Amino acid sequence: MWTTAFLLYLVTGTTWADSCAGRCGAGLDSSMTCQCNTNCATYGDCCSDYYALCTQQTCSGRCNAALDNTKPCQCNSACVNFGDCCPDYQSLCVGGGGGTPDVTCDISCLANQLWDNDINRVQVWEYEINHQGQTTTSSTSDQAAQSLFTYLQEENVFLKPTYSTFLALLDNYTPSTSVAESQDAAEWIEIDAFLDAILATDVMNHLYNFLVEHGHVTDATSYREVIKELWFNLYARSSSGPINSSGFEHVLVGETSSKVSGFHNWIQFYLEEKKGAINYQGWVSRSQPLNIVAARFTWNGLSKAKGSFFVGVSPEFDIAIYTACALTKPNSSCSFTMAGTSLTIQTYDVAHKSGLQVATAYPNI
Repeated sequence: MWTTAFLLYLVTGTTWADSCAGRCGAGLDSSMTCQCNTNCATYGDCCSDYYALCTQQTCSGRCNAALDNTKPCQCNSACVNFGDCCPDYQSLCVGGGGGTPDVTCDISCLANQLWDNDINRVQVWEYEINHQGQTTTSSTSDQAAQSLFTYLQEENVFLKPTYSTFLALLDNYTPSTSVAESQDAAEWIEIDAFLDAILATDVMNHLYNFLVEHGHVTDATSYREVIKELWFNLYARSSSGPINSSGFEHVLVGETSSKVSGFHNWIQFYLEEKKGAINYQGWVSRSQPLNIVAARFTWNGLSKAKGSFFVGVSPEFDIAIYTACALTKPNSSCSFTMAGTSLTIQTYDVAHKSGLQVATAYPNI
C-alpha cells in the first residue's frame, strides 16, 4: 500500500519533509528540511509550498490577474510598484524560476486595467446629461442653443487632485492656431503639478507597467519625459507655421482656425458649455456602456461637425488610453475591447517633427 509521503512525492516531486501538507502552523521541527509557521519567513526556511498551502499568498493560477482586494497579495505587473506581490510572483509569473510566465498584456488587457482602476471617474449620480436628438455631420440648419450637460456635482469632482490640477492648465492656451504659444516658468509648475497628481494614480501605474513591458520606457524618469514630449512640449501644426500647439492643447482644450479642431475632452466641454461658449447641436454617434459621445457643436461661433469624447472619465484615463495608442499604434487605428465593448482610438503624430508627439487622439465612433 502506498504511503501518504510516497503519494506526495509522486504528485509534487517533494517529500513530506519538504512540504507543508498537514503541517501549517506547526512549531519548529529540526528534523524537517523546512518549516511551516510564521517564523519561517523571518528565518528564510519556509517550505516551497508554505505560502500556497498555509497563507494563500501564492500566484498559482493567478498570473496577470486583475487586482483582487480579497487576496493578501497580488500577481500582476502593478504589484512591483505597489509592493504587494505574492512571494512566488517572480518565480511563477515572470519566469525566473522555471514557472509559466505571464502572458504579455496587450492593448485590450491594458484598456481594461485602465477602465477598472479609474477610481476618479465621475459616478452616475454625480452628473446628468441630455443627449437631445441625433444629427448628422452635414446638417446645415441653425439650431437653438441647447446643452449636453444638465448637472454636475462640481464640489465632489473638481476638488480631486487630478481634476483641480487639470483645471489649472486650461487657461494657459490660446485656442487660435494663428497665435504663437509659449510656456513660462509658472505654467511649467502647473504642468508638473498635474503630472505629479496623475502619475500617483493606479491608472498611470498600469500604463507605466505596460510601456516598460513593451519597451517604450525604461524607468520612472523616462516615463515622465515621454508624457511631457507627447502632451506638453510645444510644436508647430504646420512645417512653416508658428510654434502654436501641443497634444494637450489640441486634444483636451481645443483649437480654432476657420473651424474647431481637436476638443476631445468632456471637462472642457462642460466648462465651455456652462460659460455659454458652446452650442450643442445633438449627437452624431454614441457608444454605450462606455459613455462616449460624438457631438456636433459650435464653440464661440465656430463649428465642429463631429467631436468625440469619453464622458465622465478622469483626466488620467484620457491621458493614459491616448498615450498607449499613440505609442503602440501611431498614425493608425488602435482597436481593442474594453468593458466588453469593441472600440477604436485614432491617433496621429506630428509628421514634420522628429520623435513622437500627439497631433490628435480621439475615440473613432
